Amino acid sequence: MPSVMTPDWSPSTQVLQVLEQLGTHSFYDVFLDWLHQEFGTEQCMVFYCGDGEQVSTLLFKDYAREASARQLAEAYVGERHYLQDPNFSILKTISAGDVQVVRFDSVSNDMGLHYRKAFFESPGFLDKLAIIRGTENGNYYVNLYRRSSRFDPRFDDPGFTRQIGALISVLLTKHFALNERLRLEGPLAFLSEREQQVCRAVLRGKKNEAIAAELDIAASSVITYRKRAYEKLGITSRAQLFALCT
Repeated sequence: MPSVMTPDWSPSTQVLQVLEQLGTHSFYDVFLDWLHQEFGTEQCMVFYCGDGEQVSTLLFKDYAREASARQLAEAYVGERHYLQDPNFSILKTISAGDVQVVRFDSVSNDMGLHYRKAFFESPGFLDKLAIIRGTENGNYYVNLYRRSSRFDPRFDDPGFTRQIGALISVLLTKHFALNERLRLEGPLAFLSEREQQVCRAVLRGKKNEAIAAELDIAASSVITYRKRAYEKLGITSRAQLFALCT
């Protein structure tokens, strides 16, 4: 298993690459690759709660089942299943600067049967590491999942788990602090600039002809960009776009 730190405590090459890309679109790929290679993360979900009530999706990735993360993010946010999440009370109230790391076993008995089946049993997850960090501008919720086995024995050490949780949460919150627009874009940050423009117009309720006029492109191009964006996001409708981004 790779090490986060070398014996002399210098950052690993991957951590340096993540740091180098903070605040840029390239951050997502190197950050997600690091989580996968370093910790065996099989799915990653990141949510944001800015007002203590509403939750939005910032990031989702399933390394083996492409549609799984999108479907779960859509259900969690779009259908407001976060209200049933045992960690939601922490996400709402955590103080700026605080970090809490919650292991799956400590909250599994607090989950309703429907919630547990939808978000753990059906997608096949055996373990989850939840990292919640408060900031003055809102609170972040990072969820790392394993389905082939539990997280490795390093996470049985509470000290190691706290340190890794702090590192992961700092990287994410600093990334969005450096480029707040990426937080506002949420999952749209993965798209090309033109695809983002079309999706943002769709979210404002605009039709194809109005979007074409606004962007000074053909209506057929609007359809093409929207189709490409939906394919990348793993969705097929405007309703699903709203569920992911609002």
